[in-house]
Amino acid sequence: MRGRVRTLLLTQIVPNPPDAGPKAKTHYVLRTLANEHDIDLITFVRSQTEVDQAQELTRLCRSVTTIRLQRRRATELVYLARSWARQTPFLVERDARTAFADVVRKRLATGDIDILHADQLSMGQYLDLARGLRTRRVFDAHNAVWELVRELSPRQPTPVHRISASVEWRRLRRFEGRIARESDLTLAVSERDRDALRLAAGKAIKAAIVPIGIEVRERPVVVPVRSSRLLSVATMHYPPNAEALRWFLSETWPLLANRCPQVRLDIVGPRPPADITAAGQRDDWISVHGYVEDVEPLYQQAAIFIVPLLSGSGVRVKILEAMARGVPVVSTSIGADGLDVQDGVHLLIADTPAEFAAAVAELLDRPERAIALATAARERMLERYDWRACCQPLLDAYHHLSQPRTDAMIAPSGPPATVVADVT
Repeated sequence: MRGRVRTLLLTQIVPNPPDAGPKAKTHYVLRTLANEHDIDLITFVRSQTEVDQAQELTRLCRSVTTIRLQRRRATELVYLARSWARQTPFLVERDARTAFADVVRKRLATGDIDILHADQLSMGQYLDLARGLRTRRVFDAHNAVWELVRELSPRQPTPVHRISASVEWRRLRRFEGRIARESDLTLAVSERDRDALRLAAGKAIKAAIVPIGIEVRERPVVVPVRSSRLLSVATMHYPPNAEALRWFLSETWPLLANRCPQVRLDIVGPRPPADITAAGQRDDWISVHGYVEDVEPLYQQAAIFIVPLLSGSGVRVKILEAMARGVPVVSTSIGADGLDVQDGVHLLIADTPAEFAAAVAELLDRPERAIALATAARERMLERYDWRACCQPLLDAYHHLSQPRTDAMIAPSGPPATVVADVT
């Protein structure tokens, strides 16, 4: 029988609800760990809504501590200057908060934390606070961010942006490599990301792959309808997603609209850039919705889910969500990278504007083909990407990593009352 391990989980975003890629991954990791271990959560929050969402997690955690994070343009410039002065990544420096570090330090000082689990890149810096302690350190990297920024750097709009991005990815590689080397365990969502983290570390590291899982079993399945609507769901302020939609709108959409005059496009995601919003205002067949609290009706109307990504790492949760619902998917190779799916069996893959338009048109013209792909994809999701199966490697890794405390074996099995603290 495995002992219950006391884990301090650090997150940059509130892992609730699981309505975006990183949030979904962390949400189900939290649920998995909470089934067998005792979790204390420390997380940044940006609004009262997020405070309330964090408080809901007390049903899973022994305690939840929220720390306010406010970003303003003026302070962003301060963090940018600090990153250049210290030669540290900007993406890490802007989440360096004394209040957060103080809470982590205080919790570690109690001596009862077995594992310090840092979720995503910027939380990795707080693993340094466990140096010299018996606490084991887990770096849950999700993706190799340095590789993503490297891919994006040559496509930045100005020479200054390209130089800055070039500097940033090199700093990220050093940072991620150091954290991976010094951690007792590094987690990645795919083999590609694990290998990129090993490359950054410059040596062998203790690493495990924990694929992104979602709720598949209880996900409502779309009833096939005759439709000409395409759907894109993505966090629009994330540069690769905005880049993908710009490419699709400028290169692929004109070809598709000419071939399929009745085609419509729904673009969903928070904070869409001005030029993408403007595209929706110019074209009556394009609807830019921004953030949508309940996206289910749009999935129910969709004929095809599109993922025209040109850069990125990790696994696209949006593809998993569409496949779990039984919506046919057309994606680029990069969009489908890291997924155990086959072109022509579970989805269609297309990498040029003409190929992408042709793939979409084929599924619009042949609904029986679309249904066959969607059915096979849904079956694959049940086999491989339901969170209950995906997170089993995490439990195995914890089992090998942890050294349960003796008192945990004899302490009462029920968790103590949870307390939500809000540190501003």
